[in-house]
Amino acid sequence: MLESLSDPVDVLTAFVDGRIRPLRFRWKGRVVRVHRVTGEWSRREGQSLLQYFAVEGGGGRDTYELCYDPRGPRWILSRAWTGPA
Repeated sequence: MLESLSDPVDVLTAFVDGRIRPLRFRWKGRVVRVHRVTGEWSRREGQSLLQYFAVEGGGGRDTYELCYDPRGPRWILSRAWTGPA
């Protein structure tokens, strides 16, 4: 099921080779481990550069789109493609 969201989430990150990488995040009271980052892009919004990450979680069954907004700084879960719970 595809959900278009704008949910603030807490994200644990690491810096690898000078780049930010999401490791896991908390959404709807549960921790989702990032199995793998499948895409990364950025988009300018005014003078800010938003960073987006497409990630697989839930053992690779689910896909999420995370956005890092440096103005907060904050993380937003933009979209989620999840199977039945």
